[in-house]
Amino acid sequence: MSERKKRIRRTPEEARRVILDAAEKTMGKNGPAGLRLQDIAREAGVSHPTILHHFGSREGLVQALNVRAMDKLTRGVIEGMDSGQDGIARTFETYRNGVAERLVWLLQSGVTPPEERLKLFDDVVDSLHAVRRKFASPGNEPDIADTRHIAHLTTVAALGDALFGQRLRQAGEHEEEERTAFEAFVRELIEGFLREKA
Repeated sequence: MSERKKRIRRTPEEARRVILDAAEKTMGKNGPAGLRLQDIAREAGVSHPTILHHFGSREGLVQALNVRAMDKLTRGVIEGMDSGQDGIARTFETYRNGVAERLVWLLQSGVTPPEERLKLFDDVVDSLHAVRRKFASPGNEPDIADTRHIAHLTTVAALGDALFGQRLRQAGEHEEEERTAFEAFVRELIEGFLREKA
């Protein structure tokens, strides 16, 4: 006689986390096209209706994955700035190890991006601007538009580098050295611009 699986009681937050973890894992293996609710349910150890209960639909799940991915990236960058780490290096680092690919897959899913995504980018801009204000000379208020452009440029450079930087460099055994040199180049470009503005 087969033994029935014991039902695991979870809070709604825990259930959502388990489902999102399983969806990320499934998407990592199969890409966005392979994001099927029955596969995610099996991976998470929940029923298909449980996913629908928490997210409403496949599109709702994809939106939640979008918000989660952007939140992780944003937190990584902001924590780096707040701890005094090199903001450029931290931004580049947050997009590595498959994060950039997952983000692109999510963006290609066809699901309309949630409003929260724009708010997350604004959080990065606000944190970067606070750092700029902290180091500005007395009476010299940094331009918020410049801060927004710096955040935009750094994000685009870090995302692009994570996706195809290695192929562009063709550095082989010197990959780490070349990657670090590119990060330094972006940093110097931005710092040179800021010095000119000052």
